Amino acid sequence: MNDFELENYGEKILDIVSLNVKKYREQKGLTQMQLALEIGMSGGAYLGRAEIRKNKHHFNIKHLAKIAKVLDVDIKKFFEE
Repeated sequence: MNDFELENYGEKILDIVSLNVKKYREQKGLTQMQLALEIGMSGGAYLGRAEIRKNKHHFNIKHLAKIAKVLDVDIKKFFEE
């Protein structure tokens, strides 16, 4: 696999994760702001940008661990297509 293919694969995974975080957040009936506050952020802006991948923002593993705990979702669900 070349660098281009690896980069595209990585971006695809980040897109899948963002879509799944949004899906599970909405299923729990939480707003972006509510979830952000639950995981210790001071506002919802970062979480919102990461959900829509604005300017390639994304969640890191620590964010995903906290989000999984708050939403009561197995973290591996975020990586499923």
